[in-house]
Amino acid sequence: MRGENTMDFDDRIFGDLERKEFLIEREAQELSHIILEEIIPEDPTPMDEITLSFLLPPLSEDYIYLYYNTDNTEPDLSSQKITLVKDKIYWKDSIFNFAVKVKAKIPLQKEEKIIKIKLGGEDKISNELYSFSIDYFSPPKWVDTSVIYHIFVDRFAKDAYEVPWSDNLKMKLGGNLKGITKHLDYIESLETDVIWLSPIFKAASYHGYDIEDYYDIDSAWGSKEDLKELVNKAFNRGIRIILDFVPNHLSSNHPIFQNAIQNQNSLYRNWFIFDENGKYETFCGVKTMPKINLKNKEAMDHIINAALYWIREFGISGYRLDHATGPDFNFWTEYYFRLKNKFPDTFHLGEIVDTPLQVKKYAGKLDGTLDFFLFKIMREFFIGKKWLPAEFQKIIGLKQRFYNKNFKTVSFLENHDSNRFLWVAKDKKLLKIAAIFQFTHNDIPVIYNGEEMGANQYRDILEGTHTLHEFTRLPIPWKEENQDLELINFFKKLVSIRKAQPSLYGGDYIPIFSEILSYYKVFGNEKILVLINTTDKNKNYKLDGIFKDLITEKIYEYEILLPPMEGYILLQVDR
Repeated sequence: MRGENTMDFDDRIFGDLERKEFLIEREAQELSHIILEEIIPEDPTPMDEITLSFLLPPLSEDYIYLYYNTDNTEPDLSSQKITLVKDKIYWKDSIFNFAVKVKAKIPLQKEEKIIKIKLGGEDKISNELYSFSIDYFSPPKWVDTSVIYHIFVDRFAKDAYEVPWSDNLKMKLGGNLKGITKHLDYIESLETDVIWLSPIFKAASYHGYDIEDYYDIDSAWGSKEDLKELVNKAFNRGIRIILDFVPNHLSSNHPIFQNAIQNQNSLYRNWFIFDENGKYETFCGVKTMPKINLKNKEAMDHIINAALYWIREFGISGYRLDHATGPDFNFWTEYYFRLKNKFPDTFHLGEIVDTPLQVKKYAGKLDGTLDFFLFKIMREFFIGKKWLPAEFQKIIGLKQRFYNKNFKTVSFLENHDSNRFLWVAKDKKLLKIAAIFQFTHNDIPVIYNGEEMGANQYRDILEGTHTLHEFTRLPIPWKEENQDLELINFFKKLVSIRKAQPSLYGGDYIPIFSEILSYYKVFGNEKILVLINTTDKNKNYKLDGIFKDLITEKIYEYEILLPPMEGYILLQVDR
């Protein structure tokens, strides 16, 4: 019930939001081996003093050592060695035993490099490899003010306007790169300056997450020339393109996998993970999506070189990285180091569906992550009414302070894997006030194509045990009579306001605890007050001066009346 959650909010943020049974199971699995728990600082630079913290199963030896190399080779017993110091001992109910926390300090490093680590005793060493980079890499400055427009390529637009969409949502419907190019005027009118494309590589499916060739574009979506045209024309309008990239798994139709599965002696056999019975690991149990063994150097190089290729040859500005929790941290260390060395101005955004505590571990390995925590909390607050405004404020305040400023989080109200916001909320007013919060929060905002038009669905994505994601991927309604023009203009206004006001994308967040959701955003002399009334009653609010509503341009002096389900972005003007 609303307002009954009086738990420790620090635990809410820094702990886990998943089911208890799941957490116990995960903890038991984790403690069956060594865990690199913490790197301090999170994203080390040359000449930083670095402290590593590990969590180990119960120790049978009095001494355990950290073996490390700085030449990008895997450590062995002849590598540089540091004695690990016991820090704390924990009792873990999940394993009915103790776990030991140990620490070590790495000697100061002068140059940009990857450090690889294994643990062991005097005569043996673990197979578990850990790595991190020491560098000055950071997210590019252009993302600070960006608003991302997420396009599901197959369902966005065709190059032939007169051709109708098919009703068969499980098939490729004909949306393509030329269709996107033809709608650049529309995308530019929104003032969004980054386009995120769903996977465009050769694939059997309409969604593209089962790649058959990392170096080619599926003919259903266009050609390499079409991509070059889109990138160039978009860039000339001040719009960058990022691609959805899938490093964790590929299609079972991929020639490399076919070679591996048909020949046990194949050079590609170790690119995948087979058991003794010849069964291979898959992504989420999907037989047509075998998991790539990214611990294999050749497989890792193939994926990283493909990522380099599209940036080098086509001017891509970065990637949204699908299922980033699949590959291990060693892969991401290598990926990030090599991509940012070659192209420091690119952006690398992970899809990490996990808690903030786990997400934080990707600092220094990616530029940022999609903020699934905020997605969940926003829906709980605006639609589910799970939190009182003061509770929501406290959660947001903790989140704001949780991540390193060099690690970007990206917000969204809906995406291709979730029910449309309007489908769940059943009220456009709720979408508008949630968007006001999203666009006045420090997270980089994403608009999922059609969201700004009032796009909805006609069926839930869940039906029994079957997922029906197709219903969140309906074709975009380009006829004006099928669009909510008022909502389009509202989103245009939000994007414009965010880009014009530094306090909204880079200011300090100062919560005001009251009956309504209220907070200041402050940057230098700029002070903005955000007021959102989520109740079903009118609310009077005393203002500490004269303010201009940036949405309606009305002036309010010392007092404002907030109708139910309304929001305001107020700029103080009496200074």
